[in-house]
Amino acid sequence: MEAVAPSPRTPQRVGPAALVALGALALSASSVLISLAGTDTATTAFWRCTLALPALAPFLAAEVRRHGRPDARTITAGLLGGAFLGLDFVLWNVSIADVGAGIATVLVNMQVVFFPFAMRLLGGVRLARRFVLALPVLLAAVALTGGVIGPEPVGRDPLRGTGLALAAALGYTGYLYFARRSTVRAPQYSVAPVFLASTSAALVAAVTGAATTGVRVDLDARAWTALALVALSGQALGWLLISRGLPRLAPAASSTLLLLQPVGAEVLAVVVLGEIPTGFQVAGSAIVLAAVWALSRKEAAPAEPGHDRGPDQGSDHGPDQGSDQGSGRESGPAPRASAVE
Repeated sequence: MEAVAPSPRTPQRVGPAALVALGALALSASSVLISLAGTDTATTAFWRCTLALPALAPFLAAEVRRHGRPDARTITAGLLGGAFLGLDFVLWNVSIADVGAGIATVLVNMQVVFFPFAMRLLGGVRLARRFVLALPVLLAAVALTGGVIGPEPVGRDPLRGTGLALAAALGYTGYLYFARRSTVRAPQYSVAPVFLASTSAALVAAVTGAATTGVRVDLDARAWTALALVALSGQALGWLLISRGLPRLAPAASSTLLLLQPVGAEVLAVVVLGEIPTGFQVAGSAIVLAAVWALSRKEAAPAEPGHDRGPDQGSDHGPDQGSDQGSGRESGPAPRASAVE
């Protein structure tokens, strides 16, 4: 772990908690900016990833000079994670129009719930009893958030949007799984996984566009500006901030801070887009956030003493290690939440 102690080389006035909080807030702007861009799904997903690559390239070059080129397994994990992230972006972008920017961001953060199941199936990590007991509450909250219960909510098709956002959360879970494998094996790399995932996600979006609407290049100035801001804030800056801050934070603290993403997205959706959610949707969102926060905190606490153990032991004990790379909304991707998205 000596290679991952970067704090002496760049004295920072901003602490790790502030870095993660700023990163989560940067991610929270993505859904609103995507709505302002007004572009189709494939175009949005492709350009948010592609435009982030030039911004990430100088940091990647510096990282490679410092640590050398990542090995083949690290590169493969980054690219596979990016393929899942690309699916996440494509599905999530559609859900934004269906259910609203703020609600879509809350729903996609259900990856914090899905990720422990993935680790149970793929890594043999046991599920805590409190987590299983909380699932009915979370599912009821999702129904409220998606507008299944209560008056007519924001969005053109809230039921479909809820399903797509949850499917996007599954894609984001796949990204977190591979991102975690990469960072456990090579924790000295924080930029390379983000760059590789962005590249792979752009390819997935390009293939999706070729099979559907295509990827547009004839965009107006407003669309290019919004997509560039998504790339810089939600794809590059957000995940770099999160990946720098997370290794220096306790898992419980990092997971709690990442929940600023959906909160920020809902606030921005009200202020910028005028998307006023129903009382039922606000209640559902509050329950989702409260339950995810409580589960993340309780699940992470036992893992902290074994933080340095190995890829198959204590660090797998909860959703927080997955969130370290993208909750996200993903980060870097650290966890949209995130993203994510």
